[in-house]
Amino acid sequence: MPVPRTGRQINLERLHQAIRTATAADLQRAAMFLEGARQVRAGSKIQRSKSRTAQANAWKKDVDDSLSW
Repeated sequence: MPVPRTGRQINLERLHQAIRTATAADLQRAAMFLEGARQVRAGSKIQRSKSRTAQANAWKKDVDDSLSW
């Protein structure tokens, strides 16, 4: 029984098939798209991180720091 393929393996095989029949312009557009997608993903990651930090520290704005126990 063959080992099941992962989603990544299936997608890479599809990409290799598309590369065989692609023109240079197709490859250039695909590369530019992938670079842009990577930048969007990185920006989203930074934005989510900042949002989590802000939410974790939001309680501090309702606390009177002048009081100490």
